[in-house]
Amino acid sequence: MQITIVRGRAIDPAVHKVCRCLAQNGHTVRLLVWDRQQNLTDTDSLEYTVDRFNLKAPYDKLSAVFYLPLWWMYELYYLLKHHADVIHACDFDTLIPAVLAKILKGTKLCYTIYDFYADNLPTRIPAIIRKIVAGAEKYGIGYTDTLFLVDEARYIQVAGANIHNLAYIYNTPPDAHGLSLPVTRDICSRAENLTVFYAGALHEDRGLKQVIAAIDTVPGVELILAGVGSIADHLEQIPAERKRGIKYLGWLPYEKVIKYSVSADILFAFYNPAIPNNRYASPNKLFEAMMCAKPIIVNDNSSMADIVREENCGLVVPYGDVDAIRSAILMLKNDPALCKRLGENGRKAYETKYSWKIMEERLLEVYGKLDPEQRQVR
Repeated sequence: MQITIVRGRAIDPAVHKVCRCLAQNGHTVRLLVWDRQQNLTDTDSLEYTVDRFNLKAPYDKLSAVFYLPLWWMYELYYLLKHHADVIHACDFDTLIPAVLAKILKGTKLCYTIYDFYADNLPTRIPAIIRKIVAGAEKYGIGYTDTLFLVDEARYIQVAGANIHNLAYIYNTPPDAHGLSLPVTRDICSRAENLTVFYAGALHEDRGLKQVIAAIDTVPGVELILAGVGSIADHLEQIPAERKRGIKYLGWLPYEKVIKYSVSADILFAFYNPAIPNNRYASPNKLFEAMMCAKPIIVNDNSSMADIVREENCGLVVPYGDVDAIRSAILMLKNDPALCKRLGENGRKAYETKYSWKIMEERLLEVYGKLDPEQRQVR
């Protein structure tokens, strides 16, 4: 089939994994992205076509709403211009034009929710606005042929929507074996030099300042950070004598993120549960830790904490609790056997329940049912 996938973000490993899977299994794939910061590169060698809307705009800020009408007009124009058997929209900032294109052209429509918009709005937004946004997204879901959610905990966010078909595709990474990287080594065995690694959005609600404060009093621990966001400015303000255990790498391509994850001892993922959407976060960092056989520290009151407890693959601490973060790091630093056991548990869970190979099979099964030729064979 000819498939057009639309994403309002340019740098997103999750959507590129979907494109790659479909392209490698016989489909012709186009990916339209909103390249808000003009930082998408190296697309010529991909198995699918990448087109960009190059209007500069902020990420994850309320001011981005003023740019949405221009993005929506371009997206609708693009979808009407290019033939597609299936349109696959990702998140609410791409859904409205995709629904209009489906109505006008009669195409199949898939929809992935990475973040439910109403629950991702800042806490200062009035409840009535949240209800309107949630209602609009649920109404749009009624026009989709298949809804993809990134884990079962997210279902409560879309409860009440008219869902025709539902599939769960976890945001898990491809196995590092495909990058010729080892996924196990003697982690936490160098008690005098422990490495804690994080790559992703460097935002205030990711608990990064608390991690920096926690390791400040723990000797022999190096914190490596990668990504972009406001915390990068905070790092510049830390006195030099306190930055000896902190290394900031800036933005990294995904393969390098995985390489650093493989070589680290501990990973972490913190999401402020005061933001409703964060309570349902099961980020790729959690599954990257599983894949790399590394223990991960996460915060309580989140779906990722539920997964960590179920699989016994890391430690859970209260969000923003510096003392608890410090104690968790010290516990792992002083107990290599615990590190190894938690990492092995995560790797086993990845191989049996969460691997990208399993997710690919689910994705291809859904698309197989949308393919008119395969339906005729059945």
